[in-house]
Amino acid sequence: MIISTGTASGKSLAYLTPAIASCLDGGTILYLTPTKALAADQLRSLRELRITQVRAACFDGDTPFEERAWVRRHANYVLTNPDMLHRSILPRHAQWSSFFRRLRLVIVDECHGYRGVFGSHVAQILRRLRRACARYSAHPTFLLASATASEPGVFATRLTGLEMDEVTVDASPKGSTTIALWEPPLTELRGEGGAPVRRTATAEAADLLADLVLADVRTLAFVRSRRGAETVALSARAKLADVAFSISAPFPPHHPSPQTTTQAPKHYEGPATGEPATSSAPTTQTPAQNEPTTPPKAPAQPLTRNEAAATGKPAPQTTTQNEAATAGETTPPATARNEAATIGQTPPGTTAQNEAATTTRETAAQAAIHHEVVTSANEAAAQAPSPARSETTFTRESAAQTRARDGLATTPSTPPTAHPGQTTPAESAAPEAPASALTWALPEPPDSDLADLPNKIAAYRAGYLAEDRRLLEKALRAGTIMGLATTNALELGVDVSGLDAVLIAGWPGTRASLWQQAGRAGRDGQDALAVLIARDDPLDTYLVHHPEALFGRPVEAIVLDPDNPYVLGPHLCAAAAEIPLTEEDLPIFGPTTPKVLADLVAQNLLRKRPAGWFWTRRERATDLADIRGGGGNPIQVVEASTGRLLGSVDEPSAHTTVHTGAIYLHQGETFLVELLDLEAGVALVSSANPDYTTFARDITDISVLSTERSQSFGPGTLHFGEVEVTRQVVSYLKRRLQSGEMLGDEPLELPPRTLRTRAVWWTLPASSVAPLAEAGIDLGGAAHAAEHAAIGLLPLFATCDRWDIGGVSTELHADTGLLTVFVYDGHEGGAGFAERGYARATDWLTATREAILSCECERGCPSCIQSPKCGNGNEPLDKRGAIHLLNTLLSPQ
Repeated sequence: MIISTGTASGKSLAYLTPAIASCLDGGTILYLTPTKALAADQLRSLRELRITQVRAACFDGDTPFEERAWVRRHANYVLTNPDMLHRSILPRHAQWSSFFRRLRLVIVDECHGYRGVFGSHVAQILRRLRRACARYSAHPTFLLASATASEPGVFATRLTGLEMDEVTVDASPKGSTTIALWEPPLTELRGEGGAPVRRTATAEAADLLADLVLADVRTLAFVRSRRGAETVALSARAKLADVAFSISAPFPPHHPSPQTTTQAPKHYEGPATGEPATSSAPTTQTPAQNEPTTPPKAPAQPLTRNEAAATGKPAPQTTTQNEAATAGETTPPATARNEAATIGQTPPGTTAQNEAATTTRETAAQAAIHHEVVTSANEAAAQAPSPARSETTFTRESAAQTRARDGLATTPSTPPTAHPGQTTPAESAAPEAPASALTWALPEPPDSDLADLPNKIAAYRAGYLAEDRRLLEKALRAGTIMGLATTNALELGVDVSGLDAVLIAGWPGTRASLWQQAGRAGRDGQDALAVLIARDDPLDTYLVHHPEALFGRPVEAIVLDPDNPYVLGPHLCAAAAEIPLTEEDLPIFGPTTPKVLADLVAQNLLRKRPAGWFWTRRERATDLADIRGGGGNPIQVVEASTGRLLGSVDEPSAHTTVHTGAIYLHQGETFLVELLDLEAGVALVSSANPDYTTFARDITDISVLSTERSQSFGPGTLHFGEVEVTRQVVSYLKRRLQSGEMLGDEPLELPPRTLRTRAVWWTLPASSVAPLAEAGIDLGGAAHAAEHAAIGLLPLFATCDRWDIGGVSTELHADTGLLTVFVYDGHEGGAGFAERGYARATDWLTATREAILSCECERGCPSCIQSPKCGNGNEPLDKRGAIHLLNTLLSPQ
């Protein structure tokens, strides 16, 4: 059975009731979750029940080795993840024989996260689990829990291989949620081809997070990357430090510019159903400068882990490897456009009496939107029962007024301290702050410690020590931390009740993820606020200009392909190593199993005997399947000066992440890659502190191997089939961290890589494109622009990221003899994304055209037709031609 309902609808109770009943009856329970955070949260909930017969325990990478034997022998409710099931539990199933014999229920929680290649791997792991259970005469019930999904029963059947009933009616009580769609303004910077550059989503998220925490609104900020989460937290903490100092230090009052005008945001009413970036966080600027008056580091001395445990405050955090940082915060021009569409269950008719505070670098339109968002957040926070909070509004007032109101004129707060070598706000600021200094009305009580403001914000992500993650979760629930910048590690089901607002920096990939993240706020029936901040990306641009694409639409179908031979093969080897395969086992793994087994025997990976198929190698068969990576032999990342092993990168990713000259991040440290030696499998790096980040660019060639399906499409033809893609990284971009300014394009010499995968492509005959050429349209540039935009929009219709897919376009392709645009899966054997594009081609390409049309730029920009990974330097591109080309393709015949 699969239960597919919204957040906070009681799914946990639905599976806990039969699970505990089974434990009391002598059975065992296996609980699977995609993340450690959710397993730890579920374990906490189970222990709070205080039922002595339920011996619950986590079995994951954080479980000490001395405890694992106890879990195998005594636990009757085991919480784990697919990785541990794949690498530890199933290969050692004999050690779990007592547990498997009594297994009554397998709970697969948050199963909508199992999509694409990762979901295909999990589907085969679950088939191996069913086979291991049958070995011990156990036939457990599979109970799946998911956020709202399209066709959940069909998805659950593909995931488990079993027939599934579905429960989709959600009658749980919910508060209203106000959804704001927020588009950052264009800046004065220019990118490739003179294209305008928007302020980054992470910079906007950092500002909003600090604003909401100042308003005593408990907030989660979801960021797409680990580095981005750290950056948002760091920038928001720096802003709070500036605010604390601006209130405690004497300076003249701020007088707003008389030229400022206010533009009200657009409103839409309706039901509430990453590229990573870094930024500094300046909060005080003069008209003549764009640099922050304080350093972008948090000025407060961080606590040690022991101090944090004693006080309930977060321990210092670090960043981890392989997270690229892109453009940062810049000062938008006074005329920059910043629109927010507010969409919710309740109309935002309540207007605050006080005007929203804003900095001089914000436009008046931003101030109006800030006011709207904070007003909604305060309404949500006011309904919360917590006695520690009070109703709060933002107020622009002079420093003297603020100090007089709060009694700060005679007893200023002590400025925060800093690390040795760091500068405190007091040291970095002039004796008198500039006239444009920002002041805020702080929330009551008036005796709150201003120096402690930055400590109310922290970052949370995978890669932290387990005790640090648990401490942060506890602090957020208790209110010690009011703002948390996080990756999707907290998206899935973790109960952080009492949240009032959620910020989402960039489209999270699917509507299901959007509603999951938005649902983190407003639990326990409270009203809530959720803000989707658009990145400089075609899909994000399309969504903020077409809110109807989000609201009142069903969520996407979850795409996975467990029959992919590149996924199935390694798991057949693992299954044979666990228990020799027999003819009776083949239906469990799908219809393509006999052919794949024959290939494995031919490769000497399995040996065929009369009794079945056997794994005869000394290596671990489970090492053949990298369920969360791209496969291939890993590249070791080694510090050249010390020989210290920092980590590893899977071989397909090495060309783009640890090429010579790349910036590599590991545990908060920055390294420069001196040499990538693919033959030796090593990347040598040295410690560095550059002010830029890097992006690899590649060129692609594609050939058609076979066509599986075709159909007429307007005057052209739409195809789906198998292709061979040859990709070669040819250069890398260097972009400045703070501004996103492009510093150069450095050439690289790396070997090409070949990928056999599946693609969707469309062609147009010469008779259809000839009029366009006669009108002066560059057909190659038009096809190139349409390809980039189509790649950006496909994630709206297939559950993927734009980095999971690629594309090729040409005015005349050798295999078709026509103008052709390809979009292909970026995984060996395909992942189902291109197939989904083929099925939804009309909707997909119509949205692509609308995204290009709705962008305000003149010749093309990253928000519509430019791609950050284009190996041709985004040349040639023809925005006008792309619109005409798509009009021709979509015209009825």
